[in-house]
Amino acid sequence: TITPKKPNSALRKVARVRLTSGFEITAYIPGIGHNSQEHSVVLV
Repeated sequence: TITPKKPNSALRKVARVRLTSGFEITAYIPGIGHNSQEHSVVLV
């Protein structure tokens, strides 16, 4: 989880994702709850 800059406040659910091209991005996980774990395959 990360927190946004002022004046907003919340615990945003995010995941550090490494793409096949080698880039590493921070992807937001929308919705209520998720079952993503380490080494999960995700669609960006």
